[in-house]
Amino acid sequence: MSATTHTVVVRPSSVFSTEKKKGGAALLTSTAVTALAGVSTATTVSAVLDILSEVVEADCVVTSNSIGRATSVDNS
Repeated sequence: MSATTHTVVVRPSSVFSTEKKKGGAALLTSTAVTALAGVSTATTVSAVLDILSEVVEADCVVTSNSIGRATSVDNS
């Protein structure tokens, strides 16, 4: 018996979704609009999804008083 090795391509996970409840309603940032303006027929779908994933990820940021667009107020 012999062992074989294979090349593995590691890709970052994508948060992109076309469903509005999962980020499809996120507004484009000026950075994303600029990046998308540079898209051509030589641009891969993966590259475009990376741009859109960054928008969705930014829309879901968690802080001390917010999760995405939802905010809370401590009334104690």
